[in-house]
Amino acid sequence: MILGFAQGFFGYPFRKVIPLDNARFAPAEGFAYSVPLPLEYSPRGAQASSAKLYEDAKISQFYSHRAASVSAVGKGIFSFGRGGLLIFSSTDNSDPRANKRIYRIEVPHHLSKGVLPLCLIVTLGTALTLVLPANPRKIPLFLYLRARAVSGWIARIVGKCPAIVLSIPSIYMLSAYPPLWKDVDALGQLVAPASVINILHYPPLYCFLGRIPFLITSWLAGIGTDARLLSIFDEQGPSYQGIYLLVICQHIALVAALTYMVVSLTSNRALRCALALIVACFSALYTHAHCCGSEALSIPATFALLGAGVSIIRRASYSGFIVYGLASLTVIGSRHLNVIFLAWLPLTLVGIALIDKLPRFGANEKIRNWGKTAGTAFLIGSAIFLLNDWMAKSMIAAFHEEYRSTLGWTLSDRVQSFLVRMPPDERRQFARNLASQIADPLVRSAIEAHATVGSFYQGTDQVISEQLVQSGFAPEKIATERDRIILDATKSYLMTAHPALLRVIWDDFVRGFLHADNARIARTPFHENRYGAFDKMRHPETWTQLQAMASLEIQKSIVLCDGACRDPYVNMGRAIPLGALVVLAVLAGVAACRANGGLPKMVLLGWSALLIGIVTYFICMVGVFYGDRYVLPLLITTIFCLAASLASFCPDAPALDRRGRAGQSKILPHLHAMGSALGRKHT
Repeated sequence: MILGFAQGFFGYPFRKVIPLDNARFAPAEGFAYSVPLPLEYSPRGAQASSAKLYEDAKISQFYSHRAASVSAVGKGIFSFGRGGLLIFSSTDNSDPRANKRIYRIEVPHHLSKGVLPLCLIVTLGTALTLVLPANPRKIPLFLYLRARAVSGWIARIVGKCPAIVLSIPSIYMLSAYPPLWKDVDALGQLVAPASVINILHYPPLYCFLGRIPFLITSWLAGIGTDARLLSIFDEQGPSYQGIYLLVICQHIALVAALTYMVVSLTSNRALRCALALIVACFSALYTHAHCCGSEALSIPATFALLGAGVSIIRRASYSGFIVYGLASLTVIGSRHLNVIFLAWLPLTLVGIALIDKLPRFGANEKIRNWGKTAGTAFLIGSAIFLLNDWMAKSMIAAFHEEYRSTLGWTLSDRVQSFLVRMPPDERRQFARNLASQIADPLVRSAIEAHATVGSFYQGTDQVISEQLVQSGFAPEKIATERDRIILDATKSYLMTAHPALLRVIWDDFVRGFLHADNARIARTPFHENRYGAFDKMRHPETWTQLQAMASLEIQKSIVLCDGACRDPYVNMGRAIPLGALVVLAVLAGVAACRANGGLPKMVLLGWSALLIGIVTYFICMVGVFYGDRYVLPLLITTIFCLAASLASFCPDAPALDRRGRAGQSKILPHLHAMGSALGRKHT
């Protein structure tokens, strides 16, 4: 069984090195060439990923299941086609028939798909024959009791420590894929020196806390030398070990936050086990934790905030408020738009208090001192908001920059996504009509530049800067004035509420429900890593500090992306749109209401969180064009809503009072009555 598993999934130990005859190389499409292989050495699936292509002394392990990647990029990428055909490319995209190099391929022996199931059947059959009772009639009961005992043992262990299950996907990601990089965004966040980009445009919390692993590994590597230790505010040159340590920390934060949420929702161990299994199936959470970028902190922070809200509502305590405060700071310190989540807990507490006054809907024990709890949550949220604002202003002043909003950079992309759908003449005329209503000549020029040049990143920023220089602005004031102008220009476009603009926003909003699914969102970090590799190839001067990042090699990034598109775990939930999961979460809440004979507080918590997620996603679509990663707030709140609704079916889910006594539920009397009836019948 062990040998069959190792050969079937990893291609070891039965392997062979096959010399390739240059005379049999046939040109294929693009940079690709083909040569036939013996059928018994034409691996498929996971077996093929361990193959190695030798070009003289060079070794290429860039296997891709997509032959199109071989023809389009080359650079040593290879694939296996039908009929035992090897499709490969030279490392420098030269003609392998004429470059006078010797090529060999090391491949595992082809293993039939039926070998692994056969090994499993034989192994289980042998084991069962040693423990099954001699009487065949007792075998079904024996198997049932054993299965029940094993499942109960697993439920008790996992229910006591859900992190056992929740950490398995992280272990898989860390062992199967190298760290990923979030294209040019992460350059500004984690590599660039302290400036407007990582203090004002991106929240500074992740941008600078994420550099601590870089400094730790640099310090450890420099012990005994005179190497200077960089500050977190300097330009970074992270080592591969530092990047890997950052990714490990991100996975630890995600597992801890998910565990805290599951434990907060219910004390029933079987239900905790079920919730942990459900949450672990959402691979999008773990692939983003595997990518260096602000989403890696935003996701666990949001789950921790939701879990802290549950803990506060079930039993208000100092520890719950402390976790809520820290999670709130981290949530808005990793993404500006997450400030909306600060309103979730106070509004939910007010809603619970109002519903508790309706006898028809109140199913659980009323929350004591709900006004005090809501007020405390509101004060904590307000203090965190002011602290985050003060932190940004203090940091930008320390680096001699002027505090201002960079929202216009983002809104410019949304404006451009709407303008490109208009014919050129109509677009220019619309811009002229809009500019005629603006008094500021520089804003008028920016509005017209949007229709002719493009967005802020496509050249409008340069147009504005040149006009400011001609107007005599001091060099140190140009950046501040440019950001003010682009913000006013983009707001002018949005305030028109043009039908085409509203249509684009609505289409993108609906696309998140119908187009996005867990698999698409999970593959986003791999695509962003590939974009970064292409940008590194086009602009190598901007990526000099990340030479240690192996996944940013163009061949490696393509192979990783192609492999992720076929990874069963990464693609879990494919073709199940996020809208279907939203409906499922809502229906689970409705079923919980029917079972409890009222509206449980956990269901209301889930629904209110889902509403906050929908609002956050909608506001995001108003400000920027659609991207699969922008659906993350909706995915997070959908997962939480589903988990909270399922937790409402358990008698242990209602609130606990100060003495640790469970609240009343309408399910409990029915369970006690059923148990008494069964006891009398047995007697």
